[in-house]
Amino acid sequence: MTLADSQLADAITLLTTDRPALTEAHAAQLLQEHYGLEGEIEAQDSERDRNFLLHPASGQACVLKIANSAEAEAITDFQVAALLHLEDSAIAARVPKVVSTTDGRTRIRVSAQDGRMHTARVLCWLPGDVRRPESLGANAPYRMGETLASLDVALRDFEHPASDYPLLWDIKRASGLRDLLDTVADPALHDVLAAHLDTFTAEVEPRLPDLRWQVIHNDLNPGNVLFETGNADEVAGIIDFGDMIRSPLAVDVAVACAYLCRKDDGSITDLLEFLRGYSAVTPLTREEFELLPYLVSARNVTTVVISHWRASMYPDNRRYILRSADRALRTLNTFGQRPPAAVTRDMQEYCEKHD
Repeated sequence: MTLADSQLADAITLLTTDRPALTEAHAAQLLQEHYGLEGEIEAQDSERDRNFLLHPASGQACVLKIANSAEAEAITDFQVAALLHLEDSAIAARVPKVVSTTDGRTRIRVSAQDGRMHTARVLCWLPGDVRRPESLGANAPYRMGETLASLDVALRDFEHPASDYPLLWDIKRASGLRDLLDTVADPALHDVLAAHLDTFTAEVEPRLPDLRWQVIHNDLNPGNVLFETGNADEVAGIIDFGDMIRSPLAVDVAVACAYLCRKDDGSITDLLEFLRGYSAVTPLTREEFELLPYLVSARNVTTVVISHWRASMYPDNRRYILRSADRALRTLNTFGQRPPAAVTRDMQEYCEKHD
């Protein structure tokens, strides 16, 4: 499961290559020329791509997503194909819809101002509000679990040849993060992270092949969950399929859980409610429950390591980049206070008790 040298290089290149060099004016031109769309253009934040939100004079808003030049066309095709697959599913209304060009294409190749070529596509903008974990409604974690499980059910029979490309955020390959550990300057933190990776390599990685595998969303963080306007309990949609990957199903659950136990009091109530909602649609197996605490920790280790690595590359923005690492480290410490077996027991008993 470790990243080979060439795979690691590809995964790093994807996060270190400059974002596409396109202006709002260029984006407007592409939208008008290929999609017949016009309106007010607004640039959006993105880790490695370039996104523009279009507010049309009439009709639904949409997003022009221009992939990083380091992203192979097959990967973009994988993401588009998955969304097209979901259009015929029960969850279709809660995921972005692909917008075709005027001549029926689902993606186009475009040249940036620096001469690099990129793959672009347009997705419908989903309405809804983003909420931080501390501002979720009482029923929100349960609804999030239900929604992610429904998405996973819809993706269960989806396959694509590019679904297992090298991605640093793919925690089934967490052992490969060792090559980035030297960017963690604090010796104590370095040792803690190394110990977690040792445990993952020895106790978790050998058991992953026996779990249920499929294409998963892989990034259900609070910024990618939309709630109905004025209702902090009901999920309106899931966005950002850019980290989608083929991996154990339990990884999708673990990624979401990693963001649901970050309250200052160390409570994991939201995490337990999320698991209850997920299990109402797709019950987890005994093996998945046993590995879940380790996988949650692996996600937080991944966040900390990648954040420190990126901070070492962009020292002027170090404080901002490391904010997510600080939150992830708190969760890592919360889980570290009890043996994984005890956490697993709590998770299973909670889901069984509230079934």
